[in-house]
Amino acid sequence: MKMAFANRAMEVLDSRIFRLGEKFEFAEFLFLGFLAFLIPFLVGHPQLLVGVLVNAFLVVASLNLDAKKVMGLALLPSLGAIARGVLFGPFTFALVFMVPFIWAGNVLLILTMKYLFGEKKVNYFLSLGMGALLKAGLLFSSAYLLLQFGLVPALFLTAMGIMQLITAVGGGIIAYVLWKGGARLGIF
Repeated sequence: MKMAFANRAMEVLDSRIFRLGEKFEFAEFLFLGFLAFLIPFLVGHPQLLVGVLVNAFLVVASLNLDAKKVMGLALLPSLGAIARGVLFGPFTFALVFMVPFIWAGNVLLILTMKYLFGEKKVNYFLSLGMGALLKAGLLFSSAYLLLQFGLVPALFLTAMGIMQLITAVGGGIIAYVLWKGGARLGIF
């Protein structure tokens, strides 16, 4: 049962809503990966701006890229945030505890978009809303659990709760505008 679920999840992650040429897909992966790492690394704050942009990249990737590329993109934003803290300060060790959950939340957003919008043909915004709720729910629950063990400060509850919901929806709206613009230009 577990293997069947894992295999099905990988099938969904490997699917694409839009088939791009191999070279264009690779160029998009490099471009989105570059931005997904550099924006948290160089800009860092405000979380609203950085989060909306990163989530836009993740949703765009969910429409166009295969599993390996999407999984790679899901990891890059939190690595950029940690690198920023290490190099420029202030580094917070609490963020390190959240990283696996951030990765899982990013993958959950991508998987939900690919499954609901891509495979089940559910309305884009309903798919986005469900993915955003699942991501925010996972991150808030994880932050709450880690807070109970004294591993993260209470501030993380807001940053990993409502702020994640807002930034995921905002990023999804930007991705929608990019998608529709790309469709008009004949890119998608």
